[in-house]
Amino acid sequence: MLEVLNQVKTIAVEAGRFFKEHRDFQTNEKDGASNIVTSTDVKTQEFVIERLRAIMPDAKIIAEENDVKDYDDGYVWVIDPIDGTTNFFYDIKMSCVSIALLYKQKSILGVVYNPYLNELFYATEGEGSFLNGEPIHVSTADEAHSLFAVGTAPYSKERLIDYTFDTFRKLLLTGRDIRRCGSAVLDLCYVACGRFDGFFEASLSAWDFSAGRIIIEEAGGLIEPIAPETWSYEKPIGMIAGNASNFTFLKEATKR
Repeated sequence: MLEVLNQVKTIAVEAGRFFKEHRDFQTNEKDGASNIVTSTDVKTQEFVIERLRAIMPDAKIIAEENDVKDYDDGYVWVIDPIDGTTNFFYDIKMSCVSIALLYKQKSILGVVYNPYLNELFYATEGEGSFLNGEPIHVSTADEAHSLFAVGTAPYSKERLIDYTFDTFRKLLLTGRDIRRCGSAVLDLCYVACGRFDGFFEASLSAWDFSAGRIIIEEAGGLIEPIAPETWSYEKPIGMIAGNASNFTFLKEATKR
């Protein structure tokens, strides 16, 4: 797995540098103005898929910008070529490449690269989490001393807006403050390295959290769906992440 990890790290860095340099893109809306895809997303995804197939030809590949959602208990790559596409569109430099490898529907490898900061987060099962080669760990902050990262679930605004903003209110009133960065997987990586203390978003797809899941867990953190029985890679789910000191609060604050 270490050899696979090293190859995936190289792919993620090359893909991140590619999308950073390709701003001459065309844009389409997938399901309205909040959900956009650029031609650079598509080209970056094609590059990543081609390189991953060379590593593990028999593994399935699930990626945000295609319609394949064929998960099984074998090896499955889960890719987000640009997590934070809206940030990329507006040239807000908080976007990344996210690549995860699942086995038996559990993340066993995760790599996330932000080319703007040249930050490479990665983890493999049982080996810890790292940022640019240095070990990382979640914070020990309790809820009163926590900076919470939040997502707005923009693809499900009408259905989730009341729940989302009610939860924001609880997090803001209890914790130090909240932040909205526009890339869920970077939020999770920031929890893993202690820049944030906890995370909440009411609706995420597999490519939004799969790499972040193992990076959080290997950094000593906790991550689970808002409704624990709903672990699923086939449909969007609500997600929380944090540490041993604030996770009980997160679970209570996000109950529906």
